[in-house]
Amino acid sequence: MSYKKLKIACVILASGNSQRFGNTKSKLFYKVHGTPIIEITLKNLSKYLNKESIYITIPKKITKSESNLISKYTKNSLISGGKTRFDSLKNALKKIDSKKFEILMVHDAARPIVPKNVMMDLLMSISKNKYNCAVPASVVEDTLRKKNATLNRNEYMTYQTPQLFNLNYFNKNLKKIKFSPTDDFGVLEGNKDLKIKYIESSKKNLKITKKDDVHILKNILDYKIKFSNGFDIHKLIRGSHLSLAGLKIKCNYRAIGHSDGDVVIHSIIDALLGANCKGDIGKYFPAIQKYKNISSLILLDEIKHKINFENSIVSNVDCTIICQKIRLEKYKKEIEKNISKLLKCNISNINVKAKTADNVGTIGRSKAIACWTTLKLISL
Repeated sequence: MSYKKLKIACVILASGNSQRFGNTKSKLFYKVHGTPIIEITLKNLSKYLNKESIYITIPKKITKSESNLISKYTKNSLISGGKTRFDSLKNALKKIDSKKFEILMVHDAARPIVPKNVMMDLLMSISKNKYNCAVPASVVEDTLRKKNATLNRNEYMTYQTPQLFNLNYFNKNLKKIKFSPTDDFGVLEGNKDLKIKYIESSKKNLKITKKDDVHILKNILDYKIKFSNGFDIHKLIRGSHLSLAGLKIKCNYRAIGHSDGDVVIHSIIDALLGANCKGDIGKYFPAIQKYKNISSLILLDEIKHKINFENSIVSNVDCTIICQKIRLEKYKKEIEKNISKLLKCNISNINVKAKTADNVGTIGRSKAIACWTTLKLISL
């Protein structure tokens, strides 16, 4: 059986109190590259799971904006967490229809980057129907002592999430549990008939526990950073408004283009394509009747789909709009706000500059408008 045919219910445990993080706010909403840690986790898992499969537990103290952010990644209602991790898992399992799903995946929201090889090995192992569960684990590498006596570290293992189980098998054993295990495999660990597949865990599958772990996460993400740029220019003629970043700016000019002539969005599209080595805007939207006068917002949505944009983090966008007589100073913040909305990133990651051409050349004579965009993108 292909793992893609598996009916997986994934519980993401995001209801911890972050006591060891040393911050009054939940560690899961601590921002890295302008993106909350939990959103990085959800973006990563969304590569393998659809929204119907995802169940998320949340803490009691959560803001409406935080709740809305999480809800974008699931079609199921958010689930109130319990006093312990195990209680939160049991709350989630009550919401899962065992007739619809055959596999249970449980993952800690504080593990934002599950390496692809680990995830694929887990999925392929559980799809073979040979095992009751598949878990990432490794033999302890460091010296291990108890009361100053060295222990045989080869006899000890550390475990990570996600952990995958046959759902019916897990539920049957759950009823027998009389203690609160610290991970999900603990529900099954005493079973003599247990068939388990160990997958070598990864140090990249970092769990954010303390503040210092954030620096390690940043270092891992830095290896995934891509830089690119995009440029667009359009002629100007007399008109009533100018399309910029999906906004209608009132002025005495309009841009001439096969579409709506939005130089900001066009340059962003080229930057997104460049970061993913996917060519340029003309490759996907040639000057044919189909795209005549089309909104650039539609073009951007199509490109985001082609590059799997949902699995990316926009870390920085720097747009330089070059225009002579149209004063854009009072519109810059509005443009930044709309770009952050379109690219689903924090507005603090967006910078817009408005420049003139000092009366030099075609732009300086107000015959054209241009935009140059530099993009910093993290592909998960």
